Amino acid sequence: MSARRITGRHLLLDGPGAVAEVAEDELGRTVERAARATEALGWPPPLVRHHASGASVGVRARTGLEGLAVDLLEWAEGDEGDEEIETLQWRARRRANPALDALLEAFPGRCFVDGDELVTGLGVHRRRWSLDALPSPADVGEVRGIPRVTVTGTNGKTTTTRLTAHLAATAGHTEGHSSSDGVVIAGQTVERGDWTGPGATRRVLGDPAVTFAVLETARGGLLRRGLALDGADVAICTNVASEHLGEWGVEDLRTMARAKLVTARGLKQGGTLIVPAVSEPIHAVLPDLLAERPDIVVRTFADGQRADGWADERWLHFGDSKVPIDQIPITFGGTARHNVENALCATLAALAIGLPGDAISRGLRDFHPSVGDNPGRMNTWRLPSGALVVMDFAHNAHGLERIVQTVRRWPRGRRTVLLGQAGDRPDRDLRTFALAAIPFQPHRLILKDVVGRLHGRPPMQVPEVMKAALLEAGFPPDRLIGPTPDEVTGIRLALHGIGGDDVVLLLLHETLAAAVAELRRLGGQPAD
Repeated sequence: MSARRITGRHLLLDGPGAVAEVAEDELGRTVERAARATEALGWPPPLVRHHASGASVGVRARTGLEGLAVDLLEWAEGDEGDEEIETLQWRARRRANPALDALLEAFPGRCFVDGDELVTGLGVHRRRWSLDALPSPADVGEVRGIPRVTVTGTNGKTTTTRLTAHLAATAGHTEGHSSSDGVVIAGQTVERGDWTGPGATRRVLGDPAVTFAVLETARGGLLRRGLALDGADVAICTNVASEHLGEWGVEDLRTMARAKLVTARGLKQGGTLIVPAVSEPIHAVLPDLLAERPDIVVRTFADGQRADGWADERWLHFGDSKVPIDQIPITFGGTARHNVENALCATLAALAIGLPGDAISRGLRDFHPSVGDNPGRMNTWRLPSGALVVMDFAHNAHGLERIVQTVRRWPRGRRTVLLGQAGDRPDRDLRTFALAAIPFQPHRLILKDVVGRLHGRPPMQVPEVMKAALLEAGFPPDRLIGPTPDEVTGIRLALHGIGGDDVVLLLLHETLAAAVAELRRLGGQPAD
């Protein structure tokens, strides 16, 4: 069993604590021991969620005692005697912090623990206090929040996050946002890497410059650590598709939807949830969510049918306004329908927060699919030969299908794809991802290894799995190249000898900067 700290609301818990994955043959004994320990501590009894590979066991604890909850679950599975319960009780008494509990209860959703400090107020309103010298709620002064949006979903999270933040900046806010590429404050990257968990929330909301926060909130962070902080104004769920099924006890799309909609359960009173008008997994679990939270306002978006925010072939409709789709750069004249949907998500969020309609319209028109505005998402470059290069982070079959649908609408000549994947996917997902490239009808399909993301797999194993799937599906062997040992080698091979009306699709996972450098060396220029 590997127990883990849970910092906030979770698929199993309604607040902080710990969760562990337990085999079915150990479940009864583990739960019985955990129940004895929680009763002795005066904590709520353990909770259990069964799934195909066993069960998740959760224990709720006060903020600051999550580590103790981890130890409790590890004891429950072990063989130590009940004398350890007395040790847990002693540790709980020593770590108790009534002043912290009082502040968290007085200002829910507007304060959080950050290391050895408590942050009261969010963003521009934030103040920091030592956990060893906390004031009483009456003495802390006014504790204010800032507009806050969470963004989750299988695909489109980062583009939607960046565009929502851009709309806020257009309206005059100092935006802070986090995504799988890093943390950005007022347009400047302050942290690089995958920042989609609780640490990102603390980093953005603890910055004294921020007046508007947009937080990409990924499935992994929600299941490993939980939602960092309740009280968001808006929760967006862009979509739910098959990816990472089988991990953390999430075996099907409806359970995946429940995991992602933890963000909605944490909305402020009367907060807004934005979801697709058509999504079987999401709408199957919405009734249970709304039974728990009947105050939530649900807004839907759709491409091709009327909804709260919707699009036809020419216009993006929101509220009492509409914007020509061909004036929204990330839609590529309306051919990138996935970005039409992302624009609808961001627009509905901006409306729910109360941003002015003219700022929303202006922001939609001047957000570009460029390395500057939206790095790694449909960035297009043109080489002196006339060839077009598209760089994107598509990392699952659903995302790749949407990119392929877009680029196939462009009248071009020969097609090249650079394809690879991280090693943290099961073989079935690797095969499905590889097969999603076939409708692009590439004359060259170059496989690559992603050496920085092997996740314990041997080198070259991932592209070999994908290669076997492509050959079994009948992809012509003479069009299949590689695998190359790394992404940079694959980039150079994909760009070699192209010209005229060629189009190259570079699916990048590690080296966007290296791809840009190679394009510049070849005389390429941004085409957006």
